[in-house]
Amino acid sequence: MSKNTRVVKFKRRRTINIGIIIFLILFIYITINIYIYFTKEHISIYEVQEGYNTMDSQITGLVLRDEQIVTTEKAGYVYYFQKEGARVAKSSSVYSIDDSTNIMDYITSSDDIMTLSSDNSKQFQYEIKKYHSLYSDYDFSYVYDFRADVESTMIDILNDTMIEKGMQIGEDTGFQFTYEVFRSNTSGIVSYNMDNYENITKDLITKDMFDIKNYQNTALRTSDMVSINTPVYKLVTSELWSIILPLTNEQYEKLQNKDRVDFTILNDGFVTSAPFTIFTNPLDSSYYAEITMDRHMSNYLDYRFVDIELHLENAQGLKIPLSAITTKDFYLVPLSYFTEGGNSNEQGLIREEYDKDTGDVKLIFVPADIYNQDDIYGYVDTNQFSPNTWIQSTDGNRYQLTTTDKLTGVFNVNMGYAVFKRIETLYQNEAYCIVDKNTSYGLSLYDHIALDSNTVVEQKIIY
Repeated sequence: MSKNTRVVKFKRRRTINIGIIIFLILFIYITINIYIYFTKEHISIYEVQEGYNTMDSQITGLVLRDEQIVTTEKAGYVYYFQKEGARVAKSSSVYSIDDSTNIMDYITSSDDIMTLSSDNSKQFQYEIKKYHSLYSDYDFSYVYDFRADVESTMIDILNDTMIEKGMQIGEDTGFQFTYEVFRSNTSGIVSYNMDNYENITKDLITKDMFDIKNYQNTALRTSDMVSINTPVYKLVTSELWSIILPLTNEQYEKLQNKDRVDFTILNDGFVTSAPFTIFTNPLDSSYYAEITMDRHMSNYLDYRFVDIELHLENAQGLKIPLSAITTKDFYLVPLSYFTEGGNSNEQGLIREEYDKDTGDVKLIFVPADIYNQDDIYGYVDTNQFSPNTWIQSTDGNRYQLTTTDKLTGVFNVNMGYAVFKRIETLYQNEAYCIVDKNTSYGLSLYDHIALDSNTVVEQKIIY
């Protein structure tokens, strides 16, 4: 059998791998975008927020009250019956003094039950009836006053009982009774701090008194034995109090024609209004304002100085960083040239356009927004018309677009490209400004703007 078998080799047909081509396209696309991302200048975006600012600087005020320093009438160990800020009536027990701690140790360690006398019960009934007659759903302060009155009455009852018990213990044990209770000579609010400003009046005020670095406050409570005539507590005898403010010349000018002022006490954010007067101290020829208050004194019993923000000229609007602000040229167009389109209510201008073939003049209506206007001119975006364009009014007058003026604004990027938005500044400092939120063709709350206007080209896509 013949073995002349012929083997024929066929050329292998080349096929295109679609998967590889798609992969290469994606790889090239991703590489280009990565390159663009790292080489282009990035634009930071700022979201417009509502802003508020007071155009007057904050002032540190000095608090003046009617205060009496009470000193001890004998030497010994002091025991206090009232808490800081407690309201006490005249002849209320405030503290006691004992030559030694022995009798007090006996009294406080006793488990005896105290019973109320008929006089004690009548006193409680009186406090309850007074609270019932004064209570109001619109003023919760009466609840605190009622609580303070009941506590004060209870402490008086306890003090009387302790004195009786102290005498009994003295008879039973032979200890000499030296425990003595001292009462307030007038009504008021108790404080256990002293700072040597208690006798200061507005006539004695000087600039040096507002230097907080030199301020010293002394706590009067002590567990040590005290000598006679030692300050033991302070009593604020009136709800009337005042805040003295040192004024600059500018603040004086703004306040001199007012008799009442709105302000915020920044220590706790309390906003209120009160009458005030302006006076000059002959000792240093400086201007001062005295804000007079007749309520809320107990809230600031521990304060000698409070930070005040006067509400003289408030700026409330949209808060914009200064880095976002730029300027843009606009054509000045007489208001008489603006008209409405024939088929719509859009406002715009009638532009002249020459036909190169026939030489005829065509009149074309072009919608145009007015970004700002005064009594004579409206401001039109220069991007809408070429320089030296002629426009016509409805009565046939002609005007050439040559005169420009600048407006201040920012670049809005809500749509992915930069659009100029005009702003009207109400207040400005070194970092930001407050702009009017009702500006025509202006910004709205939560708009996105370019943080740095120098990194943006108007109408250019940024995303």
